[in-house]
Amino acid sequence: MALRNKLTGAVKAAESARQPEDTAELMQLMTDPQYLRQSSSLINEALQKGYDVLQLPSGEIVTTGTKTIAHTFTWDDKKQELIRTKTTDKKGKKGKGEFIEDLLDE
Repeated sequence: MALRNKLTGAVKAAESARQPEDTAELMQLMTDPQYLRQSSSLINEALQKGYDVLQLPSGEIVTTGTKTIAHTFTWDDKKQELIRTKTTDKKGKKGKGEFIEDLLDE
């Protein structure tokens, strides 16, 4: 539902943006080599990241995406509460959560 709201908001914002005066202006934009290079690069990068891409008739490009965040929690007997643990750190080392899961798998 949140993605739908974001996309709808982006489309509404884009609709209120400047529309080309005539088809000649649009053709000039769509055949501009600098626009083509930059828009192709932007679209490819967004698609590789898993974003949705919308290219409007005016030449404007709208990208939307979501980020999935996962947390692992373990029970701390001393504190008598659930604590959040990292599954991996930025260097790719195993955190407490994965270490415990590996021990349980053995």
